[in-house]
Amino acid sequence: MQKEELIKLAKKWFEIMWSKPDLNLANEIVDPEYNPEWILMDKKGPELLKHEIKYFRSIFPDLDYEIVDIITEKEKIWVRYKGKGTHEGNGWGFAPTNKSMEFEGASILYISQEGKVKDLWEAYCFYDIFADLGVVPPFWDLHKYLSNYKKK
Repeated sequence: MQKEELIKLAKKWFEIMWSKPDLNLANEIVDPEYNPEWILMDKKGPELLKHEIKYFRSIFPDLDYEIVDIITEKEKIWVRYKGKGTHEGNGWGFAPTNKSMEFEGASILYISQEGKVKDLWEAYCFYDIFADLGVVPPFWDLHKYLSNYKKK
């Protein structure tokens, strides 16, 4: 794929499919075999991604992504982004706080020969998001809560 096409695909992924959200776009841009090994679900392809987007947006209904930087290669797109949203739903064992949060992350979208996303590698810190929402202590204070924890 050409650089312009890869950039357009990344924008569809973050700024439309995740941010609007437009779940039907998954049918167009996600490979049927999409199934990142770190996402443990019994779904794959567009249905896996739709499920993931629905879940995240049930917790952060106004979730929005801004692309900060994009680097493209023939079959890969590196994206650095900022995300923000308001914690209005239950998720990961935490009740809504109605607090706003912001985070930064990076993704690598792996592209199939058909021009669809076939795999994803992603890095962002869930712990920092939870700490910003006040549902867990700041990382530097975590030891205070684990002082009685003994590794077996």
